[in-house]
Amino acid sequence: MESQEYLSRPHTFAVDTETWIPKTFNEAMKKPELWWEPMVKEFEMLKEREVFELVQRPVDKNVVGSKWVYAIKWDDNREIEKRKARTVAKGFTQVIGKDYEETYASVARLESVCLLCAIAASRRLRLW
Repeated sequence: MESQEYLSRPHTFAVDTETWIPKTFNEAMKKPELWWEPMVKEFEMLKEREVFELVQRPVDKNVVGSKWVYAIKWDDNREIEKRKARTVAKGFTQVIGKDYEETYASVARLESVCLLCAIAASRRLRLW
């Protein structure tokens, strides 16, 4: 069979739903038994740390949206250790001088900071 003939035929592929990682909230809700608990844990952690407060939306302010990001953490034996869900800000909607200074970043990995410092030092760049 030639490749063109093979590629033109419809195919069905099996997906391992246990290791599948959704890209959107709607996809995650197709398997709530896998992803609901990690989302609740993330939301409870944000409430516990007082990351946000619910307020009326000011008419003259830009609203920075958010989205869910999903991941699976594996142990050394390539078994699923846990599923993780994080909510992240869509910072690309912010405007400098208007709402740019009002950003909260919940996590900065030490490895990432060290890498940025090393790159800056090797290229003799200034950091601020």
